[in-house]
Amino acid sequence: MSAWKVALYSALILTALWFLSPSRSEKAPEPGVIEITYMGGGPISGELGDAVRAFEEMSRRSHEKDSSKPVYRIISSQNASQNQTEDPTRFLVGVAGGMPPDVIRFDRYAVTEWAARGAFADLSGFIERDKASGDPEAIRAEDFYDSCWDEVVYRDPKTGRTGVYGVPEKVDNRAFFYNKDLLARAGYNEPPKSWEELEAMTIKLTEHDEKGRIKRLGFAPGVSGGSSQGNAWLYLYGWMNGASYMSADGRTCTLNHPKVVEALAWLTQLHDRLGGASDVKAFESSFFQQGDIDPFLQGKVVMKIDGFWQITDRLAQYGRNVNWGIARPPIPQAMVDSGSKTCTWVSGWCHAIPSTAKHKEGAWEFLKFLSGKTAAGIMNENHRLAMESQGRVFVPTQNANKKINEWLFEKYVYSNPGMDPKIGAAIRVFNDLLEGQPYRPVTPVGQLMWNQQINATDNAIFHKLSPKEALDQATLIVQRDLDRIYNPPPSIPVNWKYVFVLYGVLLVAAAVGVYYWDTKPGLRLLFRRSGLPAATGQGERGREAAPTKPVAAIEGLQSSYFRSQWKGGWICALPWIVGFVVFTGGPILFSIVISFCQFDILNPARFTGLINYVWMFTKDPLFWKSLWNTLYMVLGIPLGMAISLGIALLLNLKIRGIAVWRTFFYLPSIVPAVASSILWIWIFNPNVGLLNSALASVGIHGPNWLQSESTSKPALILMGLWGAGGGMIIWLAGLKGISESYYEAAALDGANTWQQFTRVTLPLLTPYIFFNLIMGLIGTFQIFTQAFIMTQGGPVNSTLFYAFHLFNNAFRYLQMGYAAAMAWVLFIIVFGLTVFQLKLQERWVHYEEG
Repeated sequence: MSAWKVALYSALILTALWFLSPSRSEKAPEPGVIEITYMGGGPISGELGDAVRAFEEMSRRSHEKDSSKPVYRIISSQNASQNQTEDPTRFLVGVAGGMPPDVIRFDRYAVTEWAARGAFADLSGFIERDKASGDPEAIRAEDFYDSCWDEVVYRDPKTGRTGVYGVPEKVDNRAFFYNKDLLARAGYNEPPKSWEELEAMTIKLTEHDEKGRIKRLGFAPGVSGGSSQGNAWLYLYGWMNGASYMSADGRTCTLNHPKVVEALAWLTQLHDRLGGASDVKAFESSFFQQGDIDPFLQGKVVMKIDGFWQITDRLAQYGRNVNWGIARPPIPQAMVDSGSKTCTWVSGWCHAIPSTAKHKEGAWEFLKFLSGKTAAGIMNENHRLAMESQGRVFVPTQNANKKINEWLFEKYVYSNPGMDPKIGAAIRVFNDLLEGQPYRPVTPVGQLMWNQQINATDNAIFHKLSPKEALDQATLIVQRDLDRIYNPPPSIPVNWKYVFVLYGVLLVAAAVGVYYWDTKPGLRLLFRRSGLPAATGQGERGREAAPTKPVAAIEGLQSSYFRSQWKGGWICALPWIVGFVVFTGGPILFSIVISFCQFDILNPARFTGLINYVWMFTKDPLFWKSLWNTLYMVLGIPLGMAISLGIALLLNLKIRGIAVWRTFFYLPSIVPAVASSILWIWIFNPNVGLLNSALASVGIHGPNWLQSESTSKPALILMGLWGAGGGMIIWLAGLKGISESYYEAAALDGANTWQQFTRVTLPLLTPYIFFNLIMGLIGTFQIFTQAFIMTQGGPVNSTLFYAFHLFNNAFRYLQMGYAAAMAWVLFIIVFGLTVFQLKLQERWVHYEEG
């Protein structure tokens, strides 16, 4: 078949696929119907589905009464990210591209973070308009708890403009959970009121087994996440001690506030008295990773600070036979004496409208409906029916609207004779702590601050740095990004027109270079390989030695580069060429340009010179930490190669059923990375994991693996050996290519098995060793998945690999310019190491034809 027919058939097939694509076959909206896209973290179903149907029906009835009013249809917009707050890439790219959802459910502190960069619409105009019109459903600030409303209000320090960027929805705060029976058994009749009392009670209530491991934790500090072990974090302990994390004008980070330093010092001391942070985290992971019943309900955690969800999801369902209580969290004795009321923190979600939403009026109507009493009633009643049909107890979630919150708990809890009195008493404690309590700082660097307070906590409790040093380092990193926003360095906007022109010039230059390379040096190489003189014009001797026909043919090849026979080749290569120019070459140039810019995809890129590179090499401690972590993992390459080669040697034996064994050893390498990571989390569990259980059977006390800085990377290397069967296939191919005659000759010369392996097998496998070394090195510098799923870079950033650090800057903090600079440094490192190995191979790689 000719190339022209292939091209024609390909075009017809692509055209048919386009017409049959789902986007073409979707049902068009009815006339007069406005579709509102909603992104809520999942499909519209269940209780939300009931509320959506009620809103759609309400708009249809309104349209029947007044044809000028639109009919709304709500469309679900899926969110594929693991955590919409920490990884909002899909949403932000939609905003930048003009295709965002019309309404989104988002964490309140994250809304103001991205509103500062222009991702969300200011709702103040809608709010004031409805209040002025006397709308009974109008959103009013005074109807919400102050700690909830203030979190969605952002005042730009540069312009002084204040805006409301979301309407608070559900809310949760923290309270002190304690087991009354276990406290009484230790001689305590009341929960602690101060840190000093809490520390003394924690030490007395904590129990260890015969191996020194914690078997009952007196108090779970709750600084490492995981709802089973508490949810307090350094933020809360700092607030309890009277600290602040941001200056009043929002321009200065105060993570290293003296009161925060004191709080972190106390947390470090508490972990030390419990046996060390590694032991505490190992105990906590035994439940969080295993998915066991809540250790608080089991009596393995006596006291903790945790959120309201513990009542709705756990205590109301499974805690009827546990004598538990709820109280205000303890605070330092000095703060008790001063009369401080700060003992918790408030967080939660809200509904917001992206700045580039297409149907803002309809979005506001839907948002307002979701925030009202009607929607709350529909969703809670649906939830109640679903829970009771499963034999479970329904407890509504806290609502940010004071009136709705009081109405819901009066209806479903306080006036419900079948409700456990402990539930009602606990809810009153939580609700009493909603007003006047702190919330995470409203700042454009909220996610970075959150991550840095975690890093500072780990650095201190693991004794990598003193509390002051850890917080100073965290403050420096956060302040750098604050300065880039409020005090940006000198810069000029990037004129992309010139970049496109440059790209065109580069493409033309590349085409000319390819043509010259293909017609000149390639021609001389062809002469050399054919045994002809290097050129046809080298005197009489050259002309006499050169046959006439081959020279004529080669000269024709040189002069007819665009002859008709080349058309088919150009047509076949065109899709790849176009794909490279559009989807590869362009992005490569783009990433080079933005590596010298400040760019967050929401605002135009601005050229800042070498600032990203200077910060990387001189002021970013995590750059060097992540690079070292990645280089450490290179140790796994020779280890993995040796094991996979050993497996290949065993599976190269000619025995019955060897194909089945090859399959068994190869299977682990094709298990999805997420599945294998979850499996190894269980295996590495320090208390109940398979690995430590096996070590204990032979009298070895296993380490804490992923919870210890010294063993976290070796654990991941050990995990990587499980997939050694993937490399086995390449080794087998190499072994099959070695002729038996070599071994026969070596045996005749008296070589034993080891000598045959070292003198015959290894030299002939050097091309395969070289290939595995190159690919292993490249793969190691791209390691990401294991840390992302299993450790989130911890503990103490010991598994924060280079690609993970790059990911955080690009997709969590949206520092695309800095991430691009990191990517190019990574490219240079990998390219340099690869070239070095290519040069070095001449000394030790033996090819058969050589």
